[in-house]
Amino acid sequence: MGYALPNFLAYFSYSLLFIMTYFQVFLLLTLFEHDEEKEGHLAPNGQPGTLGRLPTVTILVPVYNEERTVEKTILSLFELNYPKDQLEILIVDDGSKDNTWNIIQKFKGLPHVTLHQKENGGKYTALNYGITHSTSEFIGCLDADSFVDKEALNYILPYFDDAQTVAVTPSLKIQNPDSILGLMQNAEYNMGIFIRKIFSLLDAQYVTPGPFSIFRKEIFKKVGLYRHAHNTEDLEMALRLQDEHYKITNAHKAMVYTVGPRTLYTLYRQRVRWTGGFIQNIIDYRHIVLNPKYGNFGMLILPAAIYSIIGTAVFIVYKIYDIFTSSLLTYDHMKLIKWDFASQWGLPSFLKIDWWYYNFQATFVLGALSLAVIAFTIWHGKKMTGESNKKFVDVLFFLIIYAMISPIWLATSLYNTLRQRDAAWR
Repeated sequence: MGYALPNFLAYFSYSLLFIMTYFQVFLLLTLFEHDEEKEGHLAPNGQPGTLGRLPTVTILVPVYNEERTVEKTILSLFELNYPKDQLEILIVDDGSKDNTWNIIQKFKGLPHVTLHQKENGGKYTALNYGITHSTSEFIGCLDADSFVDKEALNYILPYFDDAQTVAVTPSLKIQNPDSILGLMQNAEYNMGIFIRKIFSLLDAQYVTPGPFSIFRKEIFKKVGLYRHAHNTEDLEMALRLQDEHYKITNAHKAMVYTVGPRTLYTLYRQRVRWTGGFIQNIIDYRHIVLNPKYGNFGMLILPAAIYSIIGTAVFIVYKIYDIFTSSLLTYDHMKLIKWDFASQWGLPSFLKIDWWYYNFQATFVLGALSLAVIAFTIWHGKKMTGESNKKFVDVLFFLIIYAMISPIWLATSLYNTLRQRDAAWR
């Protein structure tokens, strides 16, 4: 009994696994209920689909020290299957210190491209600069490390047939996931595609991603421009729109590809910023949480997200303690039981284990079920976007590696929040 786990940790971990598994199953059922939903689409070059017309659109490209990717980003916008006289590409250099400004000069003078340069003030200031210099009916942003599919705009615009919709988000994919870290992120992004669609169906999206979220320009006159927002301005904007009861929806067939972090350190820095920004923005908008005025968003999605963060922190403590104490117990039992399993199969003696010894507790069963549901959501995310790669190696990398490294940036984010400190952008 000397190794007994404190009851409150065990009970909390059990409740966490049960609630999160229940929540994941609920998301799956929500998708199946809407699985026959039809996607709108504008036909090529001036033949409108459900929208009935082709509005003017401005795509902002805020850049800061993006000399390696900015040209490819802009060229991907040139490939958009949309009339060029209705499309403006507005590039804002936020005081780059590398060769970015010289690279984008090659686009100077093109009829549908405008270049602007300003002193460095952060991404949100570059976005605001572009918004105030645009005259289009719709406006969006494309980060300078992302590349848009040529049909993305045609999939997004029909959603604005709904007069209540003020913003539409795309599906984000990892560009050329050719490493273990890239494959792990690829699985994560596929799961994100699934979740973002479900949140859209529940009218509960809490982020309008920088890569190619499209807005009605008039909405910025009603709710204001972007804010610093703990270096997560796209998350704060979504929370602000939800706070004002505006509708954000998702076009899951509108594909945008982004360059994911290529090292563990850059991934860590990115996720500390994302997670910390989420926590601190939720604190700023805490009046929404568990407020029935905000429907599924306030009563279900935000509480589940908050609980998952807090619960994961407690679960980490539980697992560390559990692994340590279980190892000690296993060592004690190894001295007492007969190990004849391996000898029956002609295996080495160190593999002689009595498999009846293992106790498949409720936490184990719930954990296995939760992993199975996660794997299915990743697979369904692939299916929703037509990804040809049906192999599950990226799922395995995600389930194994992500579980090992995500607690690190979670702990750092919680620590930064307690110290009221924003994570650095880079």
